[in-house]
Formats: sequence, C-alpha cells, structure tokens
Amino acid sequence: MVDASDLISAAQLAGLPDSTDGDLLRHTLADRRPPEHRRIFTNRTLRMETIRFVGFDLDWTLADYDLDAMSRLTFELGLDHLVTKAGYPRRVRQAEYDPQFTRRGLIVDTEAGTVLKMNRHRYVGRAYRGRTYLDAKIRAELYRRAPINPASKRFHFMDTLFELPEINIFAELVELEQQRATRDDPLPAYDQLYRDVRRTIDGLHADGTLKSAILSDLPHYLPRDPDTVRALHRLALGGRKLLLITNSEWYYTDALCRHLFADVLRPDQHWRSLFDLVIVSAAKPGFFSKRRPFVELDDTGEPVREVDTPAWHGLYEGGNREGLMQLIDAPGEQVLYVGDHIYGDIFSSKANATWRTALVVREMEDELRVLQTLEGKLRIRQALRAELTDFGLQMDDLKDVRTLYRQIHRGASGNGASSPAAATLDEIDRRLATMENEHRAMRQHTGRLQREISQQLNRYWGSLFKQGANKSLFGSQVDDFACVYTSRASNFAYYGSNHYYRSLRDPMMHEALA
Repeated sequence: MVDASDLISAAQLAGLPDSTDGDLLRHTLADRRPPEHRRIFTNRTLRMETIRFVGFDLDWTLADYDLDAMSRLTFELGLDHLVTKAGYPRRVRQAEYDPQFTRRGLIVDTEAGTVLKMNRHRYVGRAYRGRTYLDAKIRAELYRRAPINPASKRFHFMDTLFELPEINIFAELVELEQQRATRDDPLPAYDQLYRDVRRTIDGLHADGTLKSAILSDLPHYLPRDPDTVRALHRLALGGRKLLLITNSEWYYTDALCRHLFADVLRPDQHWRSLFDLVIVSAAKPGFFSKRRPFVELDDTGEPVREVDTPAWHGLYEGGNREGLMQLIDAPGEQVLYVGDHIYGDIFSSKANATWRTALVVREMEDELRVLQTLEGKLRIRQALRAELTDFGLQMDDLKDVRTLYRQIHRGASGNGASSPAAATLDEIDRRLATMENEHRAMRQHTGRLQREISQQLNRYWGSLFKQGANKSLFGSQVDDFACVYTSRASNFAYYGSNHYYRSLRDPMMHEALA
C-alpha cells in the first residue's frame, strides 16, 4: 500500500509547491470526512465528472462574511442614513439590533406592518408586528381571507443575506411607532416606511458607504477560510475551468480576493490565477436573460474595449449568458454555478441556462449544530407524533362505533322497546372522554416539546427550513431550485473533484415507510 507521505514527497519532487498543490495533496490524502455541518446535501443527482465548468458568485459565497458583524454594520449605517439624509426623527436611533430576528425566507407585509413566515403552501405560521407576536386569531384575520401572492407589491420576500438588516430596521421602527407616547414626530405609514428603509439600504450599497466601511477593516468583516482555496484547487483538477461571476465592481472584488487569498498563494501569484475567467459588475439576474456587452478591462480595471464573447483568462465587466456560452461551447448541463441568492444566482441560472446549481446557505451550519444537540428530543417528538396518530385512529373508530350504537338505540326507543345499547353508549362516552383527555395532554406535551426545539433553533422563527410540520417557503425553494446545497462553498474541499452526489431518496408522502 502506498503511504500518503510518499505521495506528498513525490509531488514535491515533481515541483508542486507545498503552499498550494502540495497542501491540497496533503489535505486530500488525509481522508477527512466532512462533519455534519459541512456536508453537501443533494436534491438532484449530480455527477461531477460531467461538469467541465464551475462558476462562483463572490459575496456570501466565496466571500463568507461574518453575518453578525455585517448585519450590525448595515443596521447602524441604515439608522444614521435615515436620520441624516431621509429626515427621520432622532428617536429612531433608539432602535435595537437583534440578530435572532433576521432570517432569510421571511416576508415583509408593507400594508399590515408585519414580518411573517410561511410554509410551502403559503400558510402563515408565524408573524410579528414590531416585536409583538401575532396569535393565530390575528393571523387568520390578516392572511386567511385571500391567498397570499409573495410577488405582489404588498409583500417583499427576503432571500439574500444583504437584505436581512432591512427586516430588523423595519420591525424596530414599527415597534417604536407603536410605543410612541405623544403625537410628536410620527413615522410614515408602513408602506412608506418600508420604501424608505429599502431605499436607504440600497443607497448604502450603491454609493459605496457600506463597501468603504467593510474595506476599512476586512479582517473583522471577512474571515479567511483556508478550505476555500483547497476547494478551488480540487475542483480544477483534470482541467476543469473555474469562473468568477460577481455583481461587485472590480475595485471591491480585487480588494476582497487579495484579502481572502493572501496567505495561500505564492508571492508571485495573483488571485486571478485561481480562475480561468473573471466577470465583475455582472448585474445578475439580468446577466442570465439580457444582452449586455462584455467590457474588457486591463489589469488596473480600466476599460479596453467591448466584445460580444469573452476570452479565457480575461477580465470583463458586464456581459451576458449567451456570450459566455459561446465561449464555453458546451451544453448548459456541463456548467455548475455556486451562489447564495435563490433568485439571482440559483433560479435564474437554472431557468435561463439549464446550468446545474449549488446553493450556499450559510445559516444552516448553526442550525445543524443545534440539531445535533437535540437528537434525543427529536426522537421523542417523532415517537409522540406516531403515538398521536395511532391514538387518533383509535378514537375515530370508537366514535363510529358510538354512532352505530346511537342508531340502534334510537331505533329501539322508537318502537317502544327497551334498548340494551343505552348502557354500552354510556360506557363508550366515558371511554371517549378519557381518551380525549389523554389525547389533549399528549398534544400539549408534543406542542411544548416542539416549542422547546424551535426556541433553541431560533426564538422567533424556529427552523430555517421548516414551518411546523411542513417545509417553509424558503425550504421548498431550496428543494425546488438547488441541485445541491451546503453551508459554505469551501465544503467542496471535502469531496473528490469527480464526486457523485447521489439523491438517495426523493419520497412522496405515501412512501414514508418504504
């Protein structure tokens, strides 16, 4: 048997530098299996040996920001902008940042001033107005009389991590308005309030305020992950081409990538050597459906010329999918795109280009860690649900027996005869009353356990992927649009470059026991 150290030594003799390819070899031969929270999960079978091109988004994909630090920064800058530029009263600075309140997959109702979470059937399972939880009765009054269309102007679906501070600011300002003791300094109506918040956050991105703050302290906002470069090197084995396609401008992309890869490249290497093509300011999702020209950039980011089709190893701004596919000259099924945005990255690349898709869901890492600690409670919950189902079936049978005995009793009474069914009916009623009390107690116990589990996942919203017993709307979108999904793009470092991601099960409900 060949020893791993012998292979590493042979690779070094062959000229593979220890800091890049040698490190990859050492990492690969260590036979490391991913921990549960770093696994890649499969919705649709994906044979990596058929993938010849892998594209990556940058922000929240390769650039794995510190979510709490970024959200706090955006929250504080947003409040400051509302006061100094949008004319909001100074009291809005009293708003408090709450990291638990911001989740992807939530929906803002700009008419009712609420933040809500739906399941895949568009049923609202949780909702808050400000920081006030809305009970089932209020939710029914608001959302059960007409179907909810998340695409309407009234509702805004939050599916990117950059948008999370909007939820926090909006909910906090709604709360402040509800608590306002005087008539002075009223805030705008909910719909205008949300538009102002959205305009403010968009402005922070557009005018460079947010990017400048991030670049001033990159180590704080953007921790390095050494597995990222290992993943890129591993995916590139066998001549597979890697592409970076980002909406960020060149200056920002360059700064982020210099920081991310500073410790893992040779002094004479530029980070662009990791990719076979770099496209900045791509304007996704429009990149996948519109026809913008590619603007070739020189090494300093200055425009050189416009072209219809890019060239390998070039640097470009803008562009479009059709021009890129002319360069690739292969079926869309040979392209895998890795991104974090359900609509801008995953749905658009899948619907318009038939590319395969890998969704980065950074939040699931924490959720998986918590679920591992809740393994015992999850088993108890499953057993309780099965017992409730069985108990319910027994009660259903007994109720039908009671109905039959009542018919017998009425028939006998109508003929003036004494009915032996009367005593049996009394016994059935007593038994049913006892069973209903036991069933109610069991439901209450199951409900308490479910609330315990949800609280530990997130005290406001519970699981990111579930709402009650159903998938959440976000969870169903992950299921529908992502071929594979994982917590970090760097998790590809744990898998072979030609790994076969198998969808082992895709059951319908009637196959639950199959």
